[in-house]
Amino acid sequence: MEDQLNERTYELMNKIFRLLGVFFVIRLILGWLFPLTADESYYWLWSKHLSLSYIDHPPMIAYINYLFTLGHENLFMIRLGANIIVLLTGLTLYWLTKKIFDEEIAFWSTVLFLIIPHYLIIWLTQFVELPLALFWLLSIFLLYQAINNNKKIYWLGLTITLGLGYLSKYTMMLFWPALLLYVLMAPEEKIWFRRKEPYLTFIGSLLFFIPVLWWNSQHQWASFVYQSGKLTSDPLGLNILSFIGDQLVHFSPFILFLLFPAYRFALKRDKGTKLLLAFSLLPLMAFFLLSFKVKVWAHWPAAGYLTALPLIIAYLAEYRKSIEKYVTWLILFTTIIMTILFWITPAILAHQDDYQKNYNLAQIMPKETKIFARTNVSASLLEFYSRRPTYLATGFFKINTPWGEKQYDLWGIPELKKGESVLYFGEDNDQFRNLAQKYFGQIEVQPAIKLYLIEDYIVNNYKMFLLKNYKRDNGHP
Repeated sequence: MEDQLNERTYELMNKIFRLLGVFFVIRLILGWLFPLTADESYYWLWSKHLSLSYIDHPPMIAYINYLFTLGHENLFMIRLGANIIVLLTGLTLYWLTKKIFDEEIAFWSTVLFLIIPHYLIIWLTQFVELPLALFWLLSIFLLYQAINNNKKIYWLGLTITLGLGYLSKYTMMLFWPALLLYVLMAPEEKIWFRRKEPYLTFIGSLLFFIPVLWWNSQHQWASFVYQSGKLTSDPLGLNILSFIGDQLVHFSPFILFLLFPAYRFALKRDKGTKLLLAFSLLPLMAFFLLSFKVKVWAHWPAAGYLTALPLIIAYLAEYRKSIEKYVTWLILFTTIIMTILFWITPAILAHQDDYQKNYNLAQIMPKETKIFARTNVSASLLEFYSRRPTYLATGFFKINTPWGEKQYDLWGIPELKKGESVLYFGEDNDQFRNLAQKYFGQIEVQPAIKLYLIEDYIVNNYKMFLLKNYKRDNGHP
């Protein structure tokens, strides 16, 4: 009997490593088919302006992008970095689940992670949620090891992963209230309130955050002001339905509809399942409640689903429901999403030739002409493909409060000289035309200069203009 169990364990481990390897290759191929995305380009641009922190987020994503690209325009290396993080996240999920349950549940939990639409598609791109999720999951794994083994090496590792998580995204701070929720669910763990290790870990991890605090103190606490400003941005209840809809598409109804029974199952089991529950329930509830007041984008709660996956699989196994059938339905759902993306909208496969044309921009755009763009992401996309500095329009062409405005101001935007010509990428409307005629002598549309993206709004509504003969002595678009 023991030999059969060992053989089954060996077989499952082989299967999961083969599966992770196959998906690693599949994801590299998919990453090559998808062009650079808007947010991804903005975070890549940070690697050309390395700093202790940024207006939007802490600096980890910039460092990772720099590690893989050295600040150069290399889509394959950006996607390779993302793929490696996803691989490490999958391995961490497998080992955490194996510690709490067994190889069977660990295997199927990792399969779920690999086939859920959000993780399979959105996580092809390199953005802040990827390192956050990796350090979030690593921290949970090390916490589980620390409280069950109480070895210094685990507490030290937890200190480091927490600190790196803080440098990835402020969401990592939810680790501590999630830990408190876990202790409330598992009263036997209250003993740790009387031990020094959690307090030393908390203090030690915060040392990693000092550079972010220092940078903010030198910039009028700009990042914290920016993040807190979101709380007053929208009327109460405006975004809740869009949040729920996004979650159903990104993570599938099959995951969301089993969250409650899986959570209920976890409460009846041991402290391991309660640990997974606490670190899933708290972030998901936090973002659900936040969505009543703020536009919560689909990727924000992504880390919270990771520890729910083992609970869903364990719940199905406990009540003798077919895991294979459940996974099959999820694969069908993901296939539908992929079909829409590849053949309907934005029809990725139909636009492969167009995406390759983006790399011609460096040759066809007028040389020695400053480039300005309507939005930060259109500016960063243009800078990637043109291989030239591109600036955000925060001057007389500025409309409302564009995302990234303060970040671009920190990087510096050059003034124009009288008689100078510039390229401007933005919407063609009466407001723009009136301003362009006020500040420039001539307006010429450049139809040959076009950017092909997944983001349909930019493709369909933005044009490139050559604005000639600047009329003033200073200022910028």
